[in-house]
Amino acid sequence: MNCLINRLQDEARIVCGVSAKLAKQYAWSLLWTRVVTVGLVLTNPIISLLAYVVIAVVMSQKTSRF
Repeated sequence: MNCLINRLQDEARIVCGVSAKLAKQYAWSLLWTRVVTVGLVLTNPIISLLAYVVIAVVMSQKTSRF
């Protein structure tokens, strides 16, 4: 369990780095950002995954412009 918590708090990208970028941008806890993201995906997978992909695309375009 401790290994899982350490992995979730790691700044490295797990899937597209969306949670890490959101947590950093808004000064949120990375662990809780990822926990909420997983919770949303489990409760409403279609809308949550669609939103996740859209955020990933927007964030990648935003960083590639500069």
